[in-house]
Amino acid sequence: MKNTIATLLIALLISGCAATWDNMSEETIGEWKANGVDVETANYLTENRVTPEQYAEWKAVKITDPEMIIEWSEAKFSASEARAWMDGGFELDDAIDNRSEGLSPTAEKQ
Repeated sequence: MKNTIATLLIALLISGCAATWDNMSEETIGEWKANGVDVETANYLTENRVTPEQYAEWKAVKITDPEMIIEWSEAKFSASEARAWMDGGFELDDAIDNRSEGLSPTAEKQ
């Protein structure tokens, strides 16, 4: 009996900690799933103000790391801008500094 109760409590605790789609509409869930994003990542991106549509733009330029998307987005780079800077060999801080000086990744490489 004690084992059954203990098992039940553990199961409830584990399921209570698991991420769910509960805070999203069916449409939004479908958009995240269409992009191949799991529930944990979808919740994390949503908490950091990244929408499924925005994620799709990042995915299109082959950037799918949530941390990278959030950092570059918060620095006001679009997905295509971030890709250009990354392809130019720039880290985020350098891209911010160079952009503030009016430079572009192409101009910097010359």
